[in-house]
Amino acid sequence: MGTGNFTNIAALQAVYMMREFRVIVRFLSLLGWMIPAFGPAPVFSQCKPSGVAFCDGEDISYEVVFNWGPIWIKAGKVDFQTELAGFKGKPCWCLTSTGKTVPSIEFLFKVRDTYKTWIDTSTYHTIEFQRYIYESGYQLQNTSWFDYRNRLIISNTKRNEAPLVTDTLRMRGCSFDMLASCFYVRSMNFDTLAPNQSFPINIAIDDSIYTISVNLLGREIIETADGNHYACLKFVATMVAGTVFEEDQEAFIWVSDDRNHIPVYIESKIIVGSVKAFLTTAKGLKYPLALILQKK
Repeated sequence: MGTGNFTNIAALQAVYMMREFRVIVRFLSLLGWMIPAFGPAPVFSQCKPSGVAFCDGEDISYEVVFNWGPIWIKAGKVDFQTELAGFKGKPCWCLTSTGKTVPSIEFLFKVRDTYKTWIDTSTYHTIEFQRYIYESGYQLQNTSWFDYRNRLIISNTKRNEAPLVTDTLRMRGCSFDMLASCFYVRSMNFDTLAPNQSFPINIAIDDSIYTISVNLLGREIIETADGNHYACLKFVATMVAGTVFEEDQEAFIWVSDDRNHIPVYIESKIIVGSVKAFLTTAKGLKYPLALILQKK
């Protein structure tokens, strides 16, 4: 194969990879790909966790890569931060997630995504959720407010130069914002899960509420890119098609089999190769991480 042909193929794979990078960022920022409860969807009164698996000062990072046979290309980074903060007169969990591409590939595709939510610490009710998306010229700004008394979500969304659009969504069972769903699930008791059991979760995204299906596949030991080994629960999540996902997307997620329940490794297949996200740092965790072998 000539050098020119190889270069063209590599460039084509890079384009595919960058399209799927958006999906990985969203999978990581939608860590509610998991379950709102274990079994049928819970009633509204059950939507508050009995405790939380996270704490003030938690800081978790992931590296996103494209893999095609022997070819590995670093694509980007996703970070999560947790802090206790006052917001609109209430003590809140302030949860933030950011995703961005690395400079070396931004001539092909540039991503700058930010998700942020404020959750009342006493009720686990979202007060306000914000989402800002920049993807090579495409921009989206969304702010959502959750009215639990009337079971409504008010959502303002602006795309590029289009006018601001306001939507009113009616909550379905336990309806979460994109980050609150993640941190709610992390606080659940995974010991009650049965292999091959499927679960739904309802997540408000912009002008719609999406239902995501998740299936527990079992337990595995996973090795990350840095050579560390973790005891994990393995899930497969199917994302529905819509304004966020161009078609049904499937990802495999390995979650630490401990009381933190943080994703350790995520993999999403694409046309050629796959996009993968590896846990790189986990600071300020509330509980010891299920690390069974650390590379020296």
